[in-house]
Amino acid sequence: MVLVVVLVTIGSITAVGVAGKASADELARTQAVAAQTLEGQRVHNYQSALEDLQPAGVQLVADATAWASSGSSLLTAADIVALQSTAEAVSGSLSRFPAADATSSQLKKLFESQSSMLNGARQRLAYIIATAAAAAKAHLDAAPIADAATRQSLVDALAALAAAAKNHTSIETSLTTLTAAVVAVDAAQAAAVAAQAAAAAAAAAAAARHGGGRTPVVRADGTPEPTCSSTVLTCSNQLRAFYGKGALASNASLNAAAQACAQRMHDEGAMTHTQGGAANIPPGYHSWGENIAQGYGSQSSVFTAWQHSQGHHDNIIRGSFTQMGFGYVAEGNWSCQQFAG
Repeated sequence: MVLVVVLVTIGSITAVGVAGKASADELARTQAVAAQTLEGQRVHNYQSALEDLQPAGVQLVADATAWASSGSSLLTAADIVALQSTAEAVSGSLSRFPAADATSSQLKKLFESQSSMLNGARQRLAYIIATAAAAAKAHLDAAPIADAATRQSLVDALAALAAAAKNHTSIETSLTTLTAAVVAVDAAQAAAVAAQAAAAAAAAAAAARHGGGRTPVVRADGTPEPTCSSTVLTCSNQLRAFYGKGALASNASLNAAAQACAQRMHDEGAMTHTQGGAANIPPGYHSWGENIAQGYGSQSSVFTAWQHSQGHHDNIIRGSFTQMGFGYVAEGNWSCQQFAG
């Protein structure tokens, strides 16, 4: 009986050993399947990540290449070299495709390499964008008298370039627009400077033609002729009062005629007096006179010019005149003053 018990016990131990080995094999198989599944997921994720890099990389290469060949005045020679080398480096990196049986570790290494390349390229382009924007801003600052619309177009182009850079969208169009805006604002500034110079020359010529250089009178008691910073009518009456002359009244007919005179000079581009002589005398009056000028941007400045010109000054204080009209065209600063009495 003892022998039987021993045999049975030994059989039980053997069965347990076989069952334990089967469990270990199953666990190993399970772990292998899990590892294989995990590796497959990692491979898929890195493949997807690498594919996602392609559009951004292609866009970056396109932008850098287009910029380098754009001929933009905002780019230096060093900028162009940097853009060309950046495009080549990114293009070369993106052309490295993984093998069909690449492991997740291999894919990870390639992804990190391409990501690093793109980030570095973005930083280089961001620097070039910043220097181009600074150059454009310098042009804007150097064009204070360019017309407002042209200046605003440059401001808008700067904002568009900044938005494109921030959103990592195509900046080729933004650079082209910004470059054109810089050219336009430079041209507008040059035109404004030329216009100012022409106006100054015209004013000087007008003064020479109309006896400029008169010295204002100072009375024996030391009282000088008045200076004035108001309207032509007010200033004229202050000067007339200094000479003991009656005040001029604003006359609607003369205002209309003076405005027509200013408009005519503007349209003809020449400073000439109204033709017709006595025919210009309004009904009910017996005398008529006219002062004209070009290049003065305010009523007080044109009055001062007339005050310092003997012929114009004499018209203003002529005792027979009782009525006055004034006309002005802002474009070119054409002025006309007419009298009647």
